[in-house]
Amino acid sequence: MKELIVKNTVIIDAPLAKVWEVLVAPKFIRQWDSLPQDFPDYYLEIGREIIWSGNSKITVAEMLPHEYLKLSLYLNKWELGPSSYNISYNYRLTEQENSTVLNLEIGDFVQLPDGEEYFDAAVEFAEKALSKIRSLAENRV
Repeated sequence: MKELIVKNTVIIDAPLAKVWEVLVAPKFIRQWDSLPQDFPDYYLEIGREIIWSGNSKITVAEMLPHEYLKLSLYLNKWELGPSSYNISYNYRLTEQENSTVLNLEIGDFVQLPDGEEYFDAAVEFAEKALSKIRSLAENRV
C-alpha cells in the first residue's frame, strides 16, 4: 500500500533554540499556522490540545525539547474515532554547524478515503509553513 506522507526539509540560519521557540510559542505559531481565537498564550507541551470547536483537534503527542515535536491531527468529519487514525505533524530538528535543519513529515493520509486531497493540502502547508518558520527564526533578535 502506497503511503501519503509529506516530507519537506529546510535549513535555517539560526540556533536550534530559536527555531524551537518558533515551533512551540503561540505568538509565533499564529504567524505560520492558524490557532483558535481563544487559544491561550501557553507554550505547547505534551498533552496540550488545540481545539477548533466542532471541527478539528490537534494534540501534542510527543515532545523532546529542541529535537522533536509530534502533533496528532483529528477532524470531526472523519468516520472513526481519534484512536483509529495515526495522522500527525512531525517536526525534527538537528544542528548543522551554525544552522538548524528542520524536517517536517505530515501524514499518513492513506487511511482516509480522500487522502490524496489532504496530502496535496499538506504539501502546500509544508512549503508555506517552513518558509515562514525559517523567516521568523532567522529574523528574531
